[in-house]
Amino acid sequence: MDLAFAGRLLAACAVIALVLAGLQLVVRGIVRGRARVGLRGGRLVSVLETTLLPNASSLHVVRVADRYVVIGRSSGHIATLCEVAPESIEAWRGAAMRP
Repeated sequence: MDLAFAGRLLAACAVIALVLAGLQLVVRGIVRGRARVGLRGGRLVSVLETTLLPNASSLHVVRVADRYVVIGRSSGHIATLCEVAPESIEAWRGAAMRP
């Protein structure tokens, strides 16, 4: 194998690896940011918090416009459990932002 060809092949592989690594970072940022994007980001609905429960169940705190609701999910079922006062959510977010 020609040494120049091997160098070009290695450089091409390095470029492909860098592109894939960058794409992975972008996708991770989108996935992480999706749950935290509010109306400022153009999103009407956002999931603020998720807690996994036994038996493939979970609880989600969801923001829809200016309302906050708790949604329960189990296998095959989704139900709105309650609405939460915006003041409670704002207090929780304020406490979470403090170091």
